Amino acid sequence: MKIKVFLIILLFFPFHRLSAQSPSGSLHGNIISFDNEPIPDANVVFQNTTLKTTTDANGNFSFKNVPAGTYILIVSNIGYTAKRQNIIIEAGKKLRLNFQLSKSRQELNEVAISGARNHYKVKNSSTSTRMDIPLLTTPQSVQIVSNQVIKDRQAFTLNEISNSFTGMKANNGSGSFSIRGFTAYSPTDASFLLYNGIRGNLYLWSQQPLLYNIENVELLRGPSGALFSEGSPGGVINFVTKKPLAKERYEFDLSVGSWDFRRLSADLTGPLSKNKKLLYRAIIGYDKSKSFRDYQDKENIFIAPSLTYLFSDQTDLNLEINYAHQKTNQQYDNGTYIRTNPDGTFDFNYYPNNLTVQSPSDYGKTDNVSATLTFNHQFSDRLKLTAVHRAVNSKLDYTDHIPVGKIRNDSISRGYQDWETSRFSLQTTAYLAYQTNTGSLKHNMITGVDYNRYGWTKNDYQYKPATRISIFNPDYSNDPPAESVKAQESDDNKRITNLIGVYVQDQISLGEKLKALLSLRYDSYNAKETPLSARDNKQGDELQASGFIPRAGLVYLPAAHISVYASFLKSFNPQTSNNVLSGGPFPTRRATQYEIGYKGDFFNNALSTSVALYQIRYANILASAPTEENSHRQEALKGTRSNGIEFSATGTIQNFNIIAGYAYNDHVILTTSTFGKKGDRFNNAPKHIASLWLKYNVAKGVVKGLGAAAGVRYVSDQVGQISNQNFVFPSYTVFDAALNYRRGKYNIQLNAYNLTDKRYFTGSRSGTVTGGLGDPLNYRLGISYLIQ
Repeated sequence: MKIKVFLIILLFFPFHRLSAQSPSGSLHGNIISFDNEPIPDANVVFQNTTLKTTTDANGNFSFKNVPAGTYILIVSNIGYTAKRQNIIIEAGKKLRLNFQLSKSRQELNEVAISGARNHYKVKNSSTSTRMDIPLLTTPQSVQIVSNQVIKDRQAFTLNEISNSFTGMKANNGSGSFSIRGFTAYSPTDASFLLYNGIRGNLYLWSQQPLLYNIENVELLRGPSGALFSEGSPGGVINFVTKKPLAKERYEFDLSVGSWDFRRLSADLTGPLSKNKKLLYRAIIGYDKSKSFRDYQDKENIFIAPSLTYLFSDQTDLNLEINYAHQKTNQQYDNGTYIRTNPDGTFDFNYYPNNLTVQSPSDYGKTDNVSATLTFNHQFSDRLKLTAVHRAVNSKLDYTDHIPVGKIRNDSISRGYQDWETSRFSLQTTAYLAYQTNTGSLKHNMITGVDYNRYGWTKNDYQYKPATRISIFNPDYSNDPPAESVKAQESDDNKRITNLIGVYVQDQISLGEKLKALLSLRYDSYNAKETPLSARDNKQGDELQASGFIPRAGLVYLPAAHISVYASFLKSFNPQTSNNVLSGGPFPTRRATQYEIGYKGDFFNNALSTSVALYQIRYANILASAPTEENSHRQEALKGTRSNGIEFSATGTIQNFNIIAGYAYNDHVILTTSTFGKKGDRFNNAPKHIASLWLKYNVAKGVVKGLGAAAGVRYVSDQVGQISNQNFVFPSYTVFDAALNYRRGKYNIQLNAYNLTDKRYFTGSRSGTVTGGLGDPLNYRLGISYLIQ
């Protein structure tokens, strides 16, 4: 028996050695995304074996000395649909396989939060090209402020986060912003604010857009008409909203702060069905506050439910509803008084911060609602359809006192506005993304059509003279003017604009290092304004306009994480304000931008840097040109030119989060006219804006979870009114700081703003009598509770 066992072992041993030494082959390959971009850190596994590896930064992988045989290879990565493939490894032969992974909606939902925690850098933006390609290969200056930045700064409105963007600032406490020296203002630029890349601003110009349901905020600098039609020539803002997740997650936030500020919010998400195909998200917010300014009480209610149904990895449908209700004592702040000295200079510190021309009898009520239905279907790895319908309706009812004329003997004349309006936007967008090859060239193509019907169904406006008041001792007993006082201006009309646009775009890859982006859009506008009663003293206003909008860009990647680019952008924007009472009708606005730039990712792609040089020429831009008789007067400039350079750095290096930026901008008038002289500076356009926000997160030790941050922002002087180049707001520097402590499910955070209590002006509204005033020293204390 012992001999038989010995013989069996002896016979088995050489066969075992022979099996171990059997001939082998090798496997090499590359994994890319649907957009032809390499996927690093993807998992490549031989099923039921110990053979596995991950892809490098260029998406490459390799296996050597693989025993010959038949295997099942599994390729996967977070955010992508896994692929399985049967393969045969032959002895002495090299097998090469290339894989292309499509995005998985469900997996993306699950990783959306955890992947971004404590990180400032966002790698991709699908908005600027409507293709999910890295910012590195996008031939346009794009900056993204992540949700983590919003939380670290305890920013609750776009105005409060705007100073995180290089070259952007809020001009006042309402919806006016400066980007690359141009004023972006909702009524003038219908698509200045986008939601998930779709036109239809939820908020009116008198409001600060809320961030309750916002995941990221994107700034696309320069004219972006090739995809989005009209917009500010300096850039557009895109809100990326929070979507339903496949993983249960509940977050509750409470904040208190200066001037009786109170804020509550809840963000709930997860699956509604066992198979995780039906997902929901519910966001609820409430805030109420006073101000260091008189009569600036404000209350907001925000509700945003959304549903996503995942038919499969290739098909999904999302419905998102937003409702925002605002009640205010003042719909917006008309600004702090500014004294004109006898010699024509200005004293910006003469009048106290709190004084205002507005009356305690004024009020504002706004109801905004939107519904967005988005359908995505991926026919194959190469063809995808997206269809979106967005409907927005905003109702405003407010009364307001405004300054009229100049300050004399510390008193001011006033006008009274009574306005009710109902505004709407219906946007339908459908586009196909198609990927193909022609020889050695790879094409990522987008072709689509937009239909937008927008305007107002009610615009009931009256302007009356109001009583003159003493600035230091105002008497509001005669506010508002009596019904018997005759209106000097009166509107009662409706306006409907129909826009049809078609476009095609192709990103061409000429090898691995050179990419070209070509776009062409055609827009056709038809608008009509119709009086609704005899009170409207206009005869109606009609507009027909059409034109082509081209775009071209070139990107070269000398190294894996460095790119240089050049781009040419144009815009074609009909005037949305042709009101005769404001000086209209006005000629069509046209912008042309030339830009060259550099982008680079460093420290294992943790830090993103960019430099951009640009020139924008803009013809027929509308600017405020008030007179003592007409504070609403506007005038079209024959031409302006904005030259500039921008630098920005965003990311996370070990335990440090950083956002840094510097922008130089020179925006001047090109021709002399009654409005201004050649070379005059444009209003609300400082030449220098610099900012830095740095946060350190403690990852180990007794105080693990502690974070400390500091920020500084510098804005150089800026002209407040084009027609008066001596009206110059002084430069200012503001310091901020923050502390937070995260322990388990809780996070406690304290933010302090304007630490030195600097008195500074953010910009002008319409004249030299008042100016937007920045907040003095204030604080916010917040606590959040997260379950996931």
